[in-house]
Amino acid sequence: MNGHRGSGWGHRCGGRVPADPGGGPRPFALPGDPERFRRARPFDLTHLRLDIALDVPARSVSAVAELTFSRRDPDARVLLLDAVAFEVESVTLAAGDAPLPFAYDGEALQVTLGALSSGVVRVRYRARPRRGLYFLAPDADAPTRPEQVWSQCQDEDARYWFPCHDSPDMRMTTELLVTAPSGWTVLSNGTLLERTRTTADAERWHWQQTTAHPSYLVTLVAGTFSELDATRDASLPVRFYVDPGREAEGWRSLGRTADMIEHFSALTGVPYPWPKYDQVAVHDFTFGGMENTSVSTLTERCLLDERAALDATADDLVAHELAHQWFGDLVTCHDWSQAWLNEGFATFFEHLDVERKDGRDAYLYNLKQHADAYFGEDDARYRRPVVCATWGAPIDLFDRHLYEKGGWVLHMLRSELGDPVFWAGVKEYLTRHRGRSVETRDLQRAMEDASGRSLGGFFKQWILQAGHPELELDARFDAEAPRLHVTLRQTQAVDAVTPCFALPVTVSVMHASGEEQRHSLVLDDRSRSFALPCEAAPRWVSVDPDGALLAKVTSSVPAAMLREALAGDPRALVRWRAAASLARHDDELSVAALEKALRDDAFWGVSAEAARALGELRGRMAWEALSRSVDHAHPKVRRAVARALGEFRTDAAAALLVGKLKAGDASWLVESELAKAAGRTRRATAYDALVGALARESWRDVVRIGAVEGLGALRDARAIPLLLALTAPSVGASTRRAAVGALAELGEERREVREALEQLLEERDPHLVPEVLRALTRLRDAASVEPVSRVLRMTDDGRVRRAAREALRSLQSREGSEELRRLRDQVEALRDEVRAVRDQVAAASATRKTERPAASKRRR
Repeated sequence: MNGHRGSGWGHRCGGRVPADPGGGPRPFALPGDPERFRRARPFDLTHLRLDIALDVPARSVSAVAELTFSRRDPDARVLLLDAVAFEVESVTLAAGDAPLPFAYDGEALQVTLGALSSGVVRVRYRARPRRGLYFLAPDADAPTRPEQVWSQCQDEDARYWFPCHDSPDMRMTTELLVTAPSGWTVLSNGTLLERTRTTADAERWHWQQTTAHPSYLVTLVAGTFSELDATRDASLPVRFYVDPGREAEGWRSLGRTADMIEHFSALTGVPYPWPKYDQVAVHDFTFGGMENTSVSTLTERCLLDERAALDATADDLVAHELAHQWFGDLVTCHDWSQAWLNEGFATFFEHLDVERKDGRDAYLYNLKQHADAYFGEDDARYRRPVVCATWGAPIDLFDRHLYEKGGWVLHMLRSELGDPVFWAGVKEYLTRHRGRSVETRDLQRAMEDASGRSLGGFFKQWILQAGHPELELDARFDAEAPRLHVTLRQTQAVDAVTPCFALPVTVSVMHASGEEQRHSLVLDDRSRSFALPCEAAPRWVSVDPDGALLAKVTSSVPAAMLREALAGDPRALVRWRAAASLARHDDELSVAALEKALRDDAFWGVSAEAARALGELRGRMAWEALSRSVDHAHPKVRRAVARALGEFRTDAAAALLVGKLKAGDASWLVESELAKAAGRTRRATAYDALVGALARESWRDVVRIGAVEGLGALRDARAIPLLLALTAPSVGASTRRAAVGALAELGEERREVREALEQLLEERDPHLVPEVLRALTRLRDAASVEPVSRVLRMTDDGRVRRAAREALRSLQSREGSEELRRLRDQVEALRDEVRAVRDQVAAASATRKTERPAASKRRR
């Protein structure tokens, strides 16, 4: 599943949740969360035949489900089926339609089978699903919304529209016979066997999936779509389905799919395993994408117009869901605690697609961005092992530990073993467990068999334990020895959750001749020192230059070394780390080096990191460097420059950003970033421009959203009525969520804001309500405890429940007091004052140098 991060498609196949605004890492498990164990399986379900008729106006279904069963437990007499809120009409044996005794409590259907060891149970029922199967239609708030029906079964929502054993370890073949309005397209798993007209206004579609798969991968999508055929080989149809009139966006966004299928098949050594690959873009989808077997459902928000395609892509989403066809569909996590085997691999394949398309530097930068996202969750929200068996709902696990850290672990394993061995292990893993459920130890054993190495320590520290190393490098050259004295330290707190890691660490020493010496060291303690042979003082020293470790890396080396590395290292990773480290050196030479990298570096990621470093410096020279680069040729660098300029709370910064915002940009995303940055200057002169930008139409409303976020950051109370209006149901969903977040910036001690937000808790939008809950947490008003408690009592959505429980924890403990916020504001103000004084001193010094050039020359 994809609740996508970087491109913001929503939560990739799961549901990544923003950091808890309460501040600081907390335990992952919430009070009352049980430890989960494997579910009992006294019967196997081996086939589902579901004959289902859609009543679109009533948002309901009438269906007959036939489930083929076989007994596993010789003492079992009752077949338990998950089935929520059905109107059960009858339960019979398919053979002869003989009635079977059953009991039903609205959640579980218990069918008494007696001595029957195998057979087919037939369940006739009606349902109006509140989850699992969704009916869309235009209404007063969304008059252009198309009529569509689509399913989303992960994690355990299949039970809302067909009876099943709703756990990932049960696999069955499936047939869906779907009666839908005439003229609609109906998509499902496997192969279309037949399409027949049943009445003047209805048709029946018969789909068959002949390879067993779990219930959460069963899919049904119905609506009016335009079909785009991207088939290269007649044996494997590849098709896209989009809204009529959006065909160009479909090709632009999904057009690399066939290339990816060939690439992933070659990498894994296992050909694409299903009879077709379809992708369908639907409206109001609950996640970014869902990897249903042989047909992925995607949010229509991934479709790019020409301006969006300048610096956005749907490739990561496409690659993620496609990779799941092997990792998640062909082999499936045994239970949700092992879900990183699905999501970690799918995320890793996003990186692999970037590597093939854009090269190694882009691959490593993609990994860096994922690491930053994981570090953010680990720092601000909680720390947990990747494999974790204590949780409230399965969706709790679909976070940045599962996706981003999971993908990173596979990258580290690849780096450790090398490509030939790693890919041999992947092939062995897929081949050995094809069509089966897997646990982490299955991957470990396949990799051990391929490599001949013991990998228990690797998987223990990276998967079964929590956290990551924080590495510090000290390097000192001893000319008399001659030796380079290197000290490596792990500075992270070591406790019952986070270990002291055993790490292979590469240290790179670059000499004046251009020769590089690489030293492979082992750091298996908190600190170790090494004396490395070195004939002359090195130009620069770098740790982990290949980006093989998920670690926070800092280098205590002179600024001169960092400038040399930024200017001369052939690896973009070393250059962007040098740029980040130079944010601690506010001298003329370092600022000049950053500006040169910003302007001239061959890789846009290094330029972006140089811009970020200049923004962190905030001084006069940094401001001048950034202002000269505001029109950089690369749109992603222009975004980084705009973001950095937002760090300067000055009239000049506001004027520059507002001017650029009014002038517009070829990139929607640059315009959005300009609006956000203008608001962060906290200058009232930005207000009118931001209000004006609210009316600007753009792809996915990104410019309007940027203006909303800018108004929140501006902290100008005049924006409150505008922002409240933007929370109305008639406003686009993403803009509504942005308005809620902005109100949290402005609404403290404003009762009307709190009450308006509390009113939004009555809605059922699983994306909006968690955003409201986080906003109320930031407002820190204990009066919200009861409305939040009511949400917890009323909802069964796992994302909403988790957000409500976290909000209650923060509101009831009153962490993040007003005093703490006041202190933070004071610290920020003091930082600005110190930088202003430093700029004045620098300006005075420059004046003296101009007046006394001879003395200045002698001092140098």
